[in-house]
Amino acid sequence: MMGNVLWLTGLSGSGKSTLAESILTKLVENGSTATLIDGDRVRDAREKRLGFSRYDIEQNGFHVVQLCEKEIITNDYVIVAVITPFETVRKEARARLEPRYFEIFVSTSLDICKSRDTKGLYRKAELGEIENLVGVSPDVLFEVPGSADITIDTNEATVEEGAEILLSSIGKWLHGQESER
Repeated sequence: MMGNVLWLTGLSGSGKSTLAESILTKLVENGSTATLIDGDRVRDAREKRLGFSRYDIEQNGFHVVQLCEKEIITNDYVIVAVITPFETVRKEARARLEPRYFEIFVSTSLDICKSRDTKGLYRKAELGEIENLVGVSPDVLFEVPGSADITIDTNEATVEEGAEILLSSIGKWLHGQESER
């Protein structure tokens, strides 16, 4: 049996990785096999270093889709925490991974993301030290998902609340899949 992909998309600092780690822990505690694909780790592990142009960001996203195709063979859940700012990549992921693809938009205001900026990316972008920061630079604006399966608003929700909402939604989604069989 193939696993399911839980694809979290949102700005840097929106809480994707934190939410993904919480979900991973809960799924494993409940006896599921699960793995986490984190955008930063994927980018760091690639032999060919990609930049942050639109093209490079898309290529990184397509690479993550390939990783998911491999990981769903041996895991009940593959949790993806990648910015994925472009609809082209999200559509490709859905096309290649459906019916086992569940898209989660982690919605957070830019101001909140900036306040959570542990990497200092937003500050560096404001100072002109880095270019092409998703959601800030005009060449790499974040395209809000039009077909996300669920939106988690982390402006006010805690990680625990977000994880509970998400796990409940996943349960309903999986139950719907079983009903269709």
